[in-house]
Amino acid sequence: MNRLFITLLIIILPLSVRGQYTDIINSNLPGNSQSAYSVGGRVLQFEGGLWFEQRNHKKIFTDRTILGVNYSVRYGLLSERLEVMLNGTAAYDNVHYYRFIDERTNNFGFVNNTIGAKYLIYTPNTDDKPNIYSWKANNSFHWRKLIPAVGIYAGMNFLPNKRYFYEEVDKLSPKVVVSLQSQPSSRVVLVGNLIANRFLSKYPELGYILTLTHNLDNGRFSIFVESEGIQSGYYSDQITRLGGAYLFTKDIQVNVDLGASWKNTPSRYSALLGFSYRIDNHKKFVKSQQEEKLKPTKIKRQKKPKKDRKKWLIF
Repeated sequence: MNRLFITLLIIILPLSVRGQYTDIINSNLPGNSQSAYSVGGRVLQFEGGLWFEQRNHKKIFTDRTILGVNYSVRYGLLSERLEVMLNGTAAYDNVHYYRFIDERTNNFGFVNNTIGAKYLIYTPNTDDKPNIYSWKANNSFHWRKLIPAVGIYAGMNFLPNKRYFYEEVDKLSPKVVVSLQSQPSSRVVLVGNLIANRFLSKYPELGYILTLTHNLDNGRFSIFVESEGIQSGYYSDQITRLGGAYLFTKDIQVNVDLGASWKNTPSRYSALLGFSYRIDNHKKFVKSQQEEKLKPTKIKRQKKPKKDRKKWLIF
């Protein structure tokens, strides 16, 4: 995993800047990865869903059933490239212990919350001019389309529930994400995240997420597959997710995710019914930007110094 981090970090060294706003909702759902792009200036977006997970840990004779709500609030602030966001999860769980005695415990509360900001620092120029002399040149795959846009996220975890982590989990801990996003073709998007979470705590957590999304021919349905890796001193896992999304309107999207882990300490099976909605005030943002540029510059004229009048004495 460390080699993967180093390789992907080398890719993002050359930087330039350009923002992006889309006419249809730009949601981080489906999947758990984070887009490199922001939602756009003055765009307020809500994302979340009902979440179910079953965890079975045979070595410690424990089964846990979790039912919760994921939520995310995103807002484009000051420019096209910057957004602030709040992410969190609240959950109810039922834990069954069955080693020596049959015992069950219940709990309801926050799992974790994170507040932070993301800034788009690089967008590649992959626009191809049509070649009027070659059909092959216009329809063949171009490797430069894999060059990713790059976004940097920095945030702070708060209100973690030690029931889902470990006893000494810090009440406040930092999180940094490097988001890479490319569009190999007009209907395919590839997103990669490099994650350093709680890296100043007792058990720093490193991870990655790779998400491949394909938009179907009708334009409203899309499908995705995702791989997530987590590595830390207290927990490591490999999770695969798949599912789809449907675009109801340009501002409303629903999605369904299914996921499973590749290990049994614990084994994890999950499902999510998600919903995304945006309040689009981007036109007002653009208008305010244009008005700012067109404001006449007030030139302060310097006052001419008064000439000393000669006084003539008449006798």
